[in-house]
Amino acid sequence: MRLPRFPLRRDPHVLAGAYALDALDAGERARFERHLASCRTCPGEVRGYAATAAVLGVAAAVTPPPALKGRVLDAVAALGSARSDDAAIAAVLSAPDARIASAATSAGGTATVVASRHGGTMVFTSSGLPALPPTHVYELWFIGSAGVRPAGLVPPVRPGPAPGPAPGRGATAPVLASGLSADDSVGVTVEPSGGTSAPTTTPIVVLSLPA
Repeated sequence: MRLPRFPLRRDPHVLAGAYALDALDAGERARFERHLASCRTCPGEVRGYAATAAVLGVAAAVTPPPALKGRVLDAVAALGSARSDDAAIAAVLSAPDARIASAATSAGGTATVVASRHGGTMVFTSSGLPALPPTHVYELWFIGSAGVRPAGLVPPVRPGPAPGPAPGRGATAPVLASGLSADDSVGVTVEPSGGTSAPTTTPIVVLSLPA
């Protein structure tokens, strides 16, 4: 599979995940390795992302879709300079009990969740969802015996690289959410901008996490 390539940014720290997953070209890799030799934090982050890649390879109860690695790489790139979110997301992905669920949505595209039930946390990403008008937003929900609870808003769809999703479709930056209960599934609905306290539409997808 051809992996996406990410340009070297002004802050090289944000490329630790792409480096660990071998998603830099030769020039970017050489420049990052020069930075890595003198950085106190990046070596640990590279090891964490390498462990994440291993977890993603074995944790799912079902075979992940072929494009999952590309979506995870997109998510890593989208983190930008949000270093605290970077570490928190890496912690979920590398959790010993991390599990993956991925499914097509009724609106098009694919939704993916990586969750740690022990930690009560999950990371949501998507690819190929249609962009919404400014008046609406995709909202996440925890759905289980404790009821239906808001789990966060999905950032606006970013256009995918060419060749990629059809016009108006693309990837979304990862959403980190806590409060996941032992029997929860994760749902996605389309809601008015700003979100709601309870769903007002039928979910476009409900992801049931492996035990």
